[in-house]
Amino acid sequence: MFILSLVYRYPLLRLFLRQVVFWLIAYGVLSVILYYTAHMVNIPLSISWNIKFPNLFLFFMAFGLLTGTVLSLMEGLLKILQFKSSSLVFDSLVRTIFYFVALWLILNIIKNLLNDYSYLFISGYMATPSNTRNFDIIILTYTLFMIFIVSFINEMVSKNSPGFTMPLILGKYRFPREENRLFIFLDLKGSTHLAEELGHLKYSSFIQESIMEVNQVAKKFKAHIYQYVGDEIVITWKLEHFNTLNSIKFLFALNQRLKKKEKQFNSHYGSIPVFRAGIHEGIVTAIEIGDLKREIAFHGDTMNVCSRIQGLCKIFNRKILISEQVNQNKEISQNFKVTPLGSQILEGRKHSVEVFAVE
Repeated sequence: MFILSLVYRYPLLRLFLRQVVFWLIAYGVLSVILYYTAHMVNIPLSISWNIKFPNLFLFFMAFGLLTGTVLSLMEGLLKILQFKSSSLVFDSLVRTIFYFVALWLILNIIKNLLNDYSYLFISGYMATPSNTRNFDIIILTYTLFMIFIVSFINEMVSKNSPGFTMPLILGKYRFPREENRLFIFLDLKGSTHLAEELGHLKYSSFIQESIMEVNQVAKKFKAHIYQYVGDEIVITWKLEHFNTLNSIKFLFALNQRLKKKEKQFNSHYGSIPVFRAGIHEGIVTAIEIGDLKREIAFHGDTMNVCSRIQGLCKIFNRKILISEQVNQNKEISQNFKVTPLGSQILEGRKHSVEVFAVE
């Protein structure tokens, strides 16, 4: 549990472990492929190579550990520097070049230290420059192919939000299933006035930067971005092993981040983003919808109630409103000021809902 808490607390550690585990598995598979391929060639050609599989496997495990460590450090550096261009193709090309150079350096360092590495796991093999170059080509080609796979998966994650990618790939939601979730409906305050004041192009840039700030905070709180609807963002967590207090902390962390960016937003747009939030939890139905564009959709009364609660923020002039179900977590009132606003009749519902303001 301690290790898991460290992994969740430090994104760079999570990145390191993910990279190392991936490359250990990838090179473990490569060692098996090379071993059995060599045996298939040895028998019909009567070649007397003796391949030591344990040594071959250990070599690739060490190489996988080294590769995962170096690539995770490079990726972490790119994240810290917030490397980003206007072109996805250019971003991918730069990363591929970085990775290729890093791998080429790793191979050359290993060869210089060991003065060739094939003798570690193959006896009766002539270690010539051309032969060792063949190993380099195999390793580099395989590694670049696996980098392409990783880039594809990362792109899938960025398109579908963490938490939704694997379920889509595995078909988890091909049929309706119930889940217990907490939702936050975030709405940008004064968006109509801002759109008129800034104009459509500048307003779109304002929305883009505001949503980017929400995403940065969402990463730290392991939140899933469900939808962007105009200037509204829908965020969700599975309630299994999730403390609903963290949803409130997420909103205050977002407010603190936006305050730090106040000068930047004011200089570019003459205004800073202010979000109003409605929070509710309950059972929803999750299902995969669409063909030309597939996504996971959540349906149910929980979604409607959360949206309506968010709409009450404008009426009561409050930034954060929560439902009675969310307020059942006593830690919220112990850490924040909670003010009851009474029973509210929500549009489209027969039964009223107890609503609370959080400050």
